[in-house]
Amino acid sequence: MFRLIKGLFAVAGLFVSSCSAQELLDEINFRTNELAGVHIVGVSVFGGYSSSAYPQGGLNLGLAPGATNLGGDATYGATASVGWQLHRAQTNLSVLYSGSYGGEVRYSNLNAYNQSLSFSANRALTPKLTFTLSAAGVDNSVAQYLFQPSSLSVLTQTPATFDDLAAAAAVGQFSSSQVASMLTGAPLMQLPGRSLLAATRILSYSAQAGLDYALSSRMHLHFAGFAAAGQNRLSGDQQNTAPANYVMPRSLGANAGIGTTYSLSPRTTVGAELSANRSVNRFQSAYVTSATASFGRKMGMHWFLRMQGGGTYSDITAQTIGKAKARQIIGGGSLGFQTHSHTFAATYDRTASDSFGFAVGTLTSTSGAWSWRRLGSRWGLSANIAQQQTRNTGFASLSGWEAGGGVTSTLNSHMTLSAQYVYLHDGGDYAGVFNTFNVQSVRLSLGWAPQQPAQR
Repeated sequence: MFRLIKGLFAVAGLFVSSCSAQELLDEINFRTNELAGVHIVGVSVFGGYSSSAYPQGGLNLGLAPGATNLGGDATYGATASVGWQLHRAQTNLSVLYSGSYGGEVRYSNLNAYNQSLSFSANRALTPKLTFTLSAAGVDNSVAQYLFQPSSLSVLTQTPATFDDLAAAAAVGQFSSSQVASMLTGAPLMQLPGRSLLAATRILSYSAQAGLDYALSSRMHLHFAGFAAAGQNRLSGDQQNTAPANYVMPRSLGANAGIGTTYSLSPRTTVGAELSANRSVNRFQSAYVTSATASFGRKMGMHWFLRMQGGGTYSDITAQTIGKAKARQIIGGGSLGFQTHSHTFAATYDRTASDSFGFAVGTLTSTSGAWSWRRLGSRWGLSANIAQQQTRNTGFASLSGWEAGGGVTSTLNSHMTLSAQYVYLHDGGDYAGVFNTFNVQSVRLSLGWAPQQPAQR
């Protein structure tokens, strides 16, 4: 089960949004840098424009759902990241903190400080038993969420080998515990489909722990536990004017499971998992039990594929609006491709519950990310797209998709210049209120780092 959870969160991620170039570069630089102790990871300044100065479709400074959004506005800000790492033969520890200040030219009352913190640890307790622990938290304005680095984008732009890229999708084994720590971590809340319910800010946090026991060179047994929560954060006038049925409720999710994987060959892996989930929010309280089987294979020297499928049963102990679907088929898959210059990864996932406890029903997500950088080139390109749906919950039917792309130029050994574009569209019904929302945003960033991220 641990490998399944780790693979899904590392590849699909729970942030399927477009990337802020400098935050993404800071993340990659930190993960690939072996420098021990506390050090500055990166500093940047940015400016841009957004077609909506207040990208939160349901509230709009207290206006009724469906009211006209504020007009576009120029944006500006600065970001800084600080990290700490410890790498030993049996132990790997890392902590990364990023803070940024974002401002609006016309609507200065929307200026905000944003921050994120992540922690990762793994330790070989015995030659056969490995313990892992990771945690993450984000306190961001909705505008900043549009540019939050996604796990999938980080994965495709990290200079990992093909085998390690496949291992992040639970196909094969990582080359080392340090690489495993670099490519995995605790997930954070997704944005597509949720911005309709967002207030001024969103706070989300999560933690996961697992044990991997090697029964033999081919068979592994995995135990995993995961907990996450998320909520809106209203500010100023919104505290008294925001419609209660159009604000993202505080939610809590917890998961525990056991699973096993077996290597039929160095290129083919099969597995089985059993998990139990607890989900609590304003409208629902439920227990969800799931069982799945998986198959993964490296197809040649550049492609890998993983598929999983099974069933789930949801025991709804309390529901105030509607009725959720109790039994359904779940499953998904991931596909990856890598050459010397290109890396592409795509995922599809159908589940019965949200990891953060937002809803129990039918939840589907599809995402893809691509990056290009030729060895020795100053230029890099990236693009990603994500789609998310929430249905059969009894109180919510939401759909959102997001697309983005960027170009990065290395000016010298310490400076980078990056440009990004992101488009977000959301629509749906939540507790009887229907709304749609669209926003486009561009950003130009100039960043400095003690050293540039490693290249493939």
